[in-house]
Amino acid sequence: MAFCPVCGEQVPDNAPNCPKCGASLGDKNNTQSNTQQAINDFVNNLNNTADYSSQMDASDVEQNKVMAILAYIWILVFVTIFAAPQSKFARFHANQGLTLFIFEVIYGVIMTALGVTVGKIPVVGPITLSICGLVGLVWLILSICGIVNAVNGKAKELPVLGNIHLMK
Repeated sequence: MAFCPVCGEQVPDNAPNCPKCGASLGDKNNTQSNTQQAINDFVNNLNNTADYSSQMDASDVEQNKVMAILAYIWILVFVTIFAAPQSKFARFHANQGLTLFIFEVIYGVIMTALGVTVGKIPVVGPITLSICGLVGLVWLILSICGIVNAVNGKAKELPVLGNIHLMK
């Protein structure tokens, strides 16, 4: 027996539609490809952020790619801010990197507070800190996204945090 993906009702294996809600059950053998498609759609939508590349000067982009890359390497964002203040491309990436840096610092403070408080509780503390630690991978992934955009000469906002503009 199979289950309806919409309402969860148990349905016969050969039923084309759910008897309870009427949802089309489609090709049951295609479940894995549907799941993969859903994951691909999620990733593509997540990375579907504003792209300002057309507003950048090509020579500025080529001259300041290294500065743009440095903006995503934690505290090195300040090198970009002070070393390339006239570059529109570097400033764009410095803004993205500074936003990311601030969220990383806030996350670090929260993780420290959790370590001092919840971390002391046997069993619950280590599990909670481990789960929260995995969330820290988000910062690495966002940094890689920013670096890839900078290397490719794109001025594209980071997923989730990119629309926060701290600098003008």
